[in-house]
Amino acid sequence: MTSGESRSFAAPDLGQKERRQGVRIGVVGIGYVGLVTSACLAEWGHTVVGLDVDDQRLLSLAQGRMPFHEPGLEALVASNSSTGRLQFSSRIADLVEGAELVFVAVGTHDGNGGWQTETVRACLAAVVPKLDDDTTLVIRSTLPPDFIRGLPSLVQAFRDEAGRPPIALLLNPEFTREGSAIRDFMDPERVVIGVADDPTGNGEESLKRLYGAARAPILVLSAMDAAFAKLGSNLFLATKISFANELARLCDAFGANVERVVSAMAYDSRIGGAFLRPGVGFGGSCLPHQLAMTVRDARVTGMEPALLEAVDQINRRQSPRLVELLTELCGGALDGRRIALLGLAFKPNTDDIRAAPSLTVASLLIERGARVVAYDPMPQARERAVALLPQIEMAQTLREAVTGADAAALVTEWREFVEADWASLRLQMRAGLFVDGRNALSPERMARDGFHYASFGRPRDGAQGAFPTTTEDAFRTLATTAGNSHDGLVGATALTGAPP
Repeated sequence: MTSGESRSFAAPDLGQKERRQGVRIGVVGIGYVGLVTSACLAEWGHTVVGLDVDDQRLLSLAQGRMPFHEPGLEALVASNSSTGRLQFSSRIADLVEGAELVFVAVGTHDGNGGWQTETVRACLAAVVPKLDDDTTLVIRSTLPPDFIRGLPSLVQAFRDEAGRPPIALLLNPEFTREGSAIRDFMDPERVVIGVADDPTGNGEESLKRLYGAARAPILVLSAMDAAFAKLGSNLFLATKISFANELARLCDAFGANVERVVSAMAYDSRIGGAFLRPGVGFGGSCLPHQLAMTVRDARVTGMEPALLEAVDQINRRQSPRLVELLTELCGGALDGRRIALLGLAFKPNTDDIRAAPSLTVASLLIERGARVVAYDPMPQARERAVALLPQIEMAQTLREAVTGADAAALVTEWREFVEADWASLRLQMRAGLFVDGRNALSPERMARDGFHYASFGRPRDGAQGAFPTTTEDAFRTLATTAGNSHDGLVGATALTGAPP
């Protein structure tokens, strides 16, 4: 396949007999992507060996304990481990023995908003020389574009040093979402294959057969196109979220209701309503990380990525904006106030707190003298948050978190919070001040339950509120919420215009 060629295929129709027999597969790295990949491939009837150098993780998996929360994963790992289709090892020999495909799913984050390729280089150096000559190597890790350019040469160098012939090298970016990863893998909207080096086409055919069980379109691209298909998807989703937050500011300034505005926009088939909910901003290991790295890499090439820079800036100001709303509701000062922080994970149905808005919100509240009492349904999220911010007090239940609180801030839209009996919980609070950082609750309901309620781009306390009297007043309100840059965060000043 030439570098500019792109092909689309329907998934091959595999019979039940072939699917049951399966093939032998190795997966290097049993973190989030690798473990989900391993468990789902085993569920499709393949024999999978997951390799990791973390002995504690291997021990936990042997004992049936998952290293992170993902709905349905524990049962999937247990059932396939019991049949012998899913195995875990620290020995490369176990990984490569008889493997038709070996997936690489090691981490590429440096923990500081940048890429690191040392882990994947070390992985390739250890594994590539030992692969059978007919094994297909599949990179599932998200890699920087510059690294992908040199990937075929790097793999070939490791094969040459070992006196081994070339092997097929493919990319297979993952599009799974935390909280729904198993469903996303088993029933994907599309499968993307990037061809880095596969002169015979055998690797491509092998991977297409593997994904026959998915019953999804299979797109065969160049390696670079496949990488940007993943990157472009995440950058666009981040852009939609930041657009919703900018739209919410406009609605606050002019007296509109962003929820109703977006509902009307969603009827347009070109737009839709997905990812257009304003709030405290996006977090996690993918969107903020890949956005920041893309901006950085683009600048190195001499490009000024103005749109992506704005997306990043808008997202960074959302957590300070929530703190400003709390400050305003509390009369202009947070010193000594007890604040119930509801939600720590960056999204529901996960215990992942990487780049979670909750951590920024908690830090800013503590800086302003507030006493922060947090609660998240996931025990590991609570443990990790305390390890990062020891000043946080941790509640074990929602009721414990709000009891005696002057105000509450919802940061993660867990079902437990959305479906809570807020009229009852209001009676446990010292004052009924509430900021909804996800626009997850009904302003009218919260007002009826006795709260002074604020959210993003919606009227306070369920009332439409006063419109700014002039366009100048509206833009003055908009300007006062824009904030000032400070230490990489964009803080918002106190509201002085008409209340949203």
